[in-house]
Amino acid sequence: MNSSRDAPFAGDRPWWAGGGVETGVVLPLLLAGVCLATLAANLLLLGVLVHQLRRGKLCSASALVLNLCSADLLLALYCAPPRIATYSRRSWLFGGFLCKTADWLLHGCLVAKSLTWAAVGQAHYRQALPSAKLCPGVRWWRLAGVAASVWLAALLLPLPQLIFTRLEAGSAPGLLRCVFQAPVYAANFMDVFAKVYPLLACLVPASFACSCCWRALRARKDHPKQHRLAPPGSPAGQKATLGLLALVLLFQAMWLPEWVVWLWEWHRSPQARRGTAPPPALVGTAEVLLFLNGSLSPAVLAATSAELRVGLLGVWTELRCRRGGAGGTGGSASSRAAETSQSLRELQEGEAAADKILPDVEHFWSDRRNTTAREESDPIPWERQDGP
Repeated sequence: MNSSRDAPFAGDRPWWAGGGVETGVVLPLLLAGVCLATLAANLLLLGVLVHQLRRGKLCSASALVLNLCSADLLLALYCAPPRIATYSRRSWLFGGFLCKTADWLLHGCLVAKSLTWAAVGQAHYRQALPSAKLCPGVRWWRLAGVAASVWLAALLLPLPQLIFTRLEAGSAPGLLRCVFQAPVYAANFMDVFAKVYPLLACLVPASFACSCCWRALRARKDHPKQHRLAPPGSPAGQKATLGLLALVLLFQAMWLPEWVVWLWEWHRSPQARRGTAPPPALVGTAEVLLFLNGSLSPAVLAATSAELRVGLLGVWTELRCRRGGAGGTGGSASSRAAETSQSLRELQEGEAAADKILPDVEHFWSDRRNTTAREESDPIPWERQDGP
């Protein structure tokens, strides 16, 4: 009795052998373009975050985005190239070590992103509480502890992908396949793993992150006075909360097709494996969306977070000043720096004005509560008048 199961990962796609131009040319080109965009977007975002972190202008919720950047860079640099090459050559070319670690690290990066979004949501909710500071800065020991805990859990959850993955000979001479095969004695464990793993890796962190966003919105609604003075892009702002919620939902939605393929592969009958394989169009779409999230998330972050936009303008200011100073145009560089600083202030003032309440309106009800009745509105004025 053979109870092994083949998990959907690079090197183990049965429809590659009969695929056409779509799987051999178009899909590798799409994945290569997506990976290049992911590298460019995340390196830019990483530079902005490090710049803000060194200047002490980064909150803890935004600092955790560094963990997301590292996961996206690992996906683009380590996990995507084997898939691209295997789609193109229809054979595994990278040896046993990469065969064992590529899919395991891919799952680890995805789980790390899921857990990191949950940690960002928790930090965001804490900053939205009335008793919290608007942007207390980053505590290095806490940030390092959260990042280490996230990666430890992310690498331990998909550990069966590392243990039971191996190289085997393909259908044609000289071809190799990287397959996941669980032995007979581990069949019961793998059945439980296939049911528990999606819950721990996806559903629980996503539910927790969405609940944190919802509680942050409720806290802002219940305590509006504390959040009116929040700086642009701070975790106390409503726009930042809605942007975080959109990013969490975007990540889970783009991970959903890969989960459909993964569960399809696990729960279909081993005896009818060839006849019930997932459609190639679904598998290809899942592959592209899986890596496309890494290039879309930085764009959404920049669009919804004024803190990152201010940091990007700050980096651009320093680069222009350095280039101007190297060219001998110190005066013009100083004027450009002053203009950019003015634009930064205008951006901050414009973002803060969106949520600002006029002073007259703000103190209207407090003035009415604290003001005693005037004499002209006294209903019994004759008692206060002097006698004749």
